[in-house]
Amino acid sequence: MSDDQDWRLRVELADAAGFHGRLRDAHHFERELEPLVSPDVVLSYDEDTVFAYANTQAAIGEARRAIEHQLAGEGAHARIVVSHWDDELGEVGDWHQVDPPESAVDRAHEDQERVAAAAAEERAARVETRPFAITSGKWARGWYETVAADEARAAGVELSIVEHPHLLTTQIAFTLTGPAGKIDTVIEDLKARAGQLTRLEAFPV
Repeated sequence: MSDDQDWRLRVELADAAGFHGRLRDAHHFERELEPLVSPDVVLSYDEDTVFAYANTQAAIGEARRAIEHQLAGEGAHARIVVSHWDDELGEVGDWHQVDPPESAVDRAHEDQERVAAAAAEERAARVETRPFAITSGKWARGWYETVAADEARAAGVELSIVEHPHLLTTQIAFTLTGPAGKIDTVIEDLKARAGQLTRLEAFPV
């Protein structure tokens, strides 16, 4: 692992809303830092985190001093983490935390997050068939058979319907087949639409 290969500085702002409010946005923060750091340092931001990237440890150290000076001048507090790219971590390499030293607890937590994210991604892509039922106004079936079914198919989910009519409302049972993540999205949309249709039927325009 060479010292002259891909260093990253991560600045997590403790008071993100207040800090962004004083400086308007992260772009402003970035512009103020640019004259203070080496041209070899690349700055970026993501919501409440500012990143600095450099090819050498010396350059990232200079960037850190400039950022700490800027934060102190603004009276802002942040968690600063220095990482080094390690080609031997994971299948394609990953960032190895150098300062502060990464603890075994941190590494275990990060591994758990990776496993959970991979499992969630695998589950979202897995094709399954799932039943689902809602109660809506009696005239809603036609809408579900046309608009809702077409929207579901456009999202990659096949939707079939069985109606169980009652006196004032109707229960509509669905069978959805497709990727689990897309089925979740279709079901949430069906729930929201069912409430809207019921309100429209109760209070027609």
